[in-house]
Amino acid sequence: MVNKVVSKSRRRFLKGAGMAGLATTLAPQHSLAVESNKHGKAKNLIFLVVDGMCNGTLGLAHHWNLRNRGKRLNWMQLYERADLRRCIQDTASNSSPVTDSAAAASAWGSGRRVNNGSINVDPNGKSLTPLFVRAKQAGKRTGLVSTCRISHATPAGFAASVENRNNEDVIVRQYLDHELDLLLGGGAKHFKQSSGTARTTDYFNAFESAGYVTVRGRGELRRLPHLNKRLLGIFSDSHIPYAIDRQNDSSLADIPDLPEMFAAALNQLHGSKEGFVLQVEGGRVDHAGHANDPGAILHEQLEFDSCIPTALDFIEKHPDTLLIVTTDHGTGGCQLDGHGRRYNDSGPALDRMNQFRFSFEWLEKHFKASGNFDSQLLTRATGITATEAQAVEIQEAIKDPNINYLNSRMTRAFAKELTSISATGWSSNSHTAENVELLAMGPGSEQVPGFIQNYELFGLMTDALGI
Repeated sequence: MVNKVVSKSRRRFLKGAGMAGLATTLAPQHSLAVESNKHGKAKNLIFLVVDGMCNGTLGLAHHWNLRNRGKRLNWMQLYERADLRRCIQDTASNSSPVTDSAAAASAWGSGRRVNNGSINVDPNGKSLTPLFVRAKQAGKRTGLVSTCRISHATPAGFAASVENRNNEDVIVRQYLDHELDLLLGGGAKHFKQSSGTARTTDYFNAFESAGYVTVRGRGELRRLPHLNKRLLGIFSDSHIPYAIDRQNDSSLADIPDLPEMFAAALNQLHGSKEGFVLQVEGGRVDHAGHANDPGAILHEQLEFDSCIPTALDFIEKHPDTLLIVTTDHGTGGCQLDGHGRRYNDSGPALDRMNQFRFSFEWLEKHFKASGNFDSQLLTRATGITATEAQAVEIQEAIKDPNINYLNSRMTRAFAKELTSISATGWSSNSHTAENVELLAMGPGSEQVPGFIQNYELFGLMTDALGI
């Protein structure tokens, strides 16, 4: 039954896609759902997504872990499990073979490929019903956890419908309207919204009035008992600072990391009679990929990897849980490259990466605050000594109001030094069209094929959950 559904879907999709292999405007799309299963097989769904993970990023983190910690990544250890289903996922959107996060999350969240920039709104402008709305209708609790703004594209893809992903104020309102049970991440600026007049909409108050418990720091989150209430935890004005910065900047000590937020989410959501659906996003691998920042991307990937044992521990106690681990697309084309004679310098490069103590985003914040480039701070953060020409270039960029991403400008300016230190290579500052890994285990995972289109995952998940 599954093979017939999949083959029919793919034949029709490829016929509509044309010789160029693009996802065309209204290519027919079918789920991987099998015969109707009203009650489902899985009570819970944990969806772990590391945004923007290239296959090379996974390899970089794996080899660093082997060399510095003497063990494989948790991700790699998953492959040894007999109950794991592994497949390759095509990540295209409706408008391009290279997706953005909004279209990718919408494919999972609604079962349709939409245009880049849209969240669960089809090319004709029709709003699609996201996964969490269906889950709530079935009585399940719902939760989003992210190191990005919680109103960012990937979390929103499971819970909101907007034509433009930048309408994050509207997304926050939809979260409240849909009565999501748990929100943990960044993005405070979208919970206090100026209307252009003297009035400001304070959604923290609105969520509290709707019965949510709100927390704003790591200490508060750690002290929370198991609640029978909805929970809102927002820990930064925009995105959660990079892991590498939180590890080395004591002023960021009260911001929880992704594994802590994940564990807190499980503590709050478990025990629901009808189960729960939880998306957990390591969102900033993508941002580090856009910036071509090797230190930042390494530690973001490592932090996401630390979530996997938490998921496995939960599944051992709650075997009625479907676990999915994947990424939405690659970003930056990150790779650990061959360096030195017969590539013998690539291993030592993994040791030299330990001299990276802060991200270029952290440097950007400090340089912009002072208005001046600080060569000593650069050396402290990265081990790089700037030339006079580089110092002048960065100083001019700091003063230029038209430059929005100073961190990317800096990684370009110091690209030669960064390559020499880390042996990392990049294809661009953009997303990639590479096919990506998708891992699944638990009830419903037996339906995962060897190759899957991103939109087909929706039917697999809803079938497994019986929603």
